[in-house]
Amino acid sequence: MRIENEERPHFSVSQLVCYLQCPLQYYYQYVKGLAWKTTPSAVAFGACIHNTVEKVNRGLMEGKPISSTDATSKFINDWTENIQTDGISWKTPEESADMLVKGQELIELYCDEVKASRPTEVELQFRLPIIDPSTGLFIDSRDLVGKLDAIFDDDTVVEIKTTYRSPAQQETDINLQLTLYSWAYRMLYGKPEKGIKVVNLVKTKEPKVITVETRRVEREHSWLIATIAQVLRGIDLKLFYPNPIGGFGCFNCQYQAYCKEERDAHNDV
Repeated sequence: MRIENEERPHFSVSQLVCYLQCPLQYYYQYVKGLAWKTTPSAVAFGACIHNTVEKVNRGLMEGKPISSTDATSKFINDWTENIQTDGISWKTPEESADMLVKGQELIELYCDEVKASRPTEVELQFRLPIIDPSTGLFIDSRDLVGKLDAIFDDDTVVEIKTTYRSPAQQETDINLQLTLYSWAYRMLYGKPEKGIKVVNLVKTKEPKVITVETRRVEREHSWLIATIAQVLRGIDLKLFYPNPIGGFGCFNCQYQAYCKEERDAHNDV
């Protein structure tokens, strides 16, 4: 079931994860709409990799596979054009050149990984009612929107991720984004997916591609919809508090300066 009325309010998996990580960050990004002052190099790199992977997948879907040479050329062009823009924050002066090399290696590895595959959908966008078929819980205030990276011809949902470390099976098994994609697939097609695969493009010193498989069951979908319901209630009540435990998410947050101002103002009261 799809919803065609795009004027209705909507909610995305990115918004869900952002609020769960830090409601104050959600407020800065989605309520106030504050722009990032800089773009982390990892975000820029991931976007260029994703664009190239999409081209590779579309070629396979259309029966016109592109060569790894053409794919790496696209990445080089995208990356070269991307780094000309202002606003990317680099960790080291050499990072841009290092990422150019790693990106080419990862694209070559990905092309080899999927060369015998045939996607049936690439970048499949969806807009669905927020409903749990098992319990009947229905949230009528918003639709749920998102995009599936790919569906392969054996009814497998495929997610592409760029990461700096090898993935852990446990993290994949509890990943909320993958639960949402499993739910969305069943809402769209009226049947369970065969499985879920996460193709991790790992930008370690020796780049590698690691595929991790996982599954979801109905009770996990129910937990997801119940969680979304509580998050939306918090948003409607304007509960935008800062992440109370800090950690890695705070260290990489693009709104650190705004958050510090809020904390300082509060401490001065």
